[in-house]
Amino acid sequence: MIGNLRRLAPADFRGLPRRVAREPRRIAESWRCARKVASENGLSALRLFGEQTLLEKLYSINRYSYYLYRLFEPGLSWEEKKRYLADDYYSEERGEANLRLWSLLAPEKYRGLYDNKLAFNRFFGSLGLPLAEIYGVYDPVYGYTLDGRSLRDARDLRNWLVTSGVEEFVFKPVEGAEGHKILVFAGRESGDPDRLLTLDGDIYDAERLVASTRDDAALRAGNPGADTRSYLIERRIRQHPELTALVGQTLCCIRVQTIVTLEGEPRIIAAVCKLQPNPVGVDHLIHNAVGAWVDLDSGVLGRGRMRGDLDYVSVLPGTETPFVGFRLPYWSEVKDLALRAAAAFPWVRSVGWDIAISEQGPVLVEGNERWAISLVQMSAPHGLMTGEFKALYEALSEGEGE
Repeated sequence: MIGNLRRLAPADFRGLPRRVAREPRRIAESWRCARKVASENGLSALRLFGEQTLLEKLYSINRYSYYLYRLFEPGLSWEEKKRYLADDYYSEERGEANLRLWSLLAPEKYRGLYDNKLAFNRFFGSLGLPLAEIYGVYDPVYGYTLDGRSLRDARDLRNWLVTSGVEEFVFKPVEGAEGHKILVFAGRESGDPDRLLTLDGDIYDAERLVASTRDDAALRAGNPGADTRSYLIERRIRQHPELTALVGQTLCCIRVQTIVTLEGEPRIIAAVCKLQPNPVGVDHLIHNAVGAWVDLDSGVLGRGRMRGDLDYVSVLPGTETPFVGFRLPYWSEVKDLALRAAAAFPWVRSVGWDIAISEQGPVLVEGNERWAISLVQMSAPHGLMTGEFKALYEALSEGEGE
């Protein structure tokens, strides 16, 4: 009976008791945040409290986004603040705004192409786009190597390690997210083919590697509903020497955000370079990387931001190495690759492409149809809700442009 009443209720009233119950707590938290940030920046707490409240009520820009994007800055006009897309993925709203945006730009029926990294590699690789070579898929039921051998248990994996001749490779979930459970192997310990050495010096053998696949709590939390059993084994991409000199051995991708306009043309609307100075093998910001804005014309890095910190940064964390002003190699080729990838499957209207830069040129690592809104806007000089993106969003919201 209650279930039937819930289905009959208008969408705006579903969850109303929950929202009403948490409203006093939200108001108190908003005031606490306003006082703290105002005190740290010499601003009026009352102005911040009133502004964040109005932006949330009128434009659905929540408190989390207000502070994340530094919309409290006095130099920003009201019109400029309205142009920011809300991101509530890591807030108490649990991604409601993100889900609405993604559902418009990337219909559910197309998401498997991007969520499954094997399907992604096969499709975009078949079009001649540069991607990492796949050696095999580890899976306790379906696992195989590219030459047709079984890859389903520790014995199979050890046999492949001994006979393949592959020294460096990446071991990552086929349906992974947020950099969880990715291991980058840089060689063998003391030349032993069954003792794998990670970037940070940790040692794995076949048994430990297989056992690591069973610890899937972080993967399930980061990508609910994912098949956590299957892992890709692919060639390690060594990044361009200029990037290695700047940031170290961890492969650092450029997130290039594209749209397919109402006229069917691919466009680049933003780019951020993820900088990870630690030898952890992943560049996601939840692993303490920096997201630095990239000038689209020149490929030069601007200021960056880190998750959990409102301040801009211009040096790599834990070092005195500046990155502002660094010019990305092969920048024209990076942009061309992103546009070719966007045009290859235009039914998904906006994708965040992760593109690595090797010594030979750019390499397509993955495409994110459920892209991180905050990654693109945290260090940006402006919000995304403008120009062709705004026109696309409004048309799709009204049922046009499909």
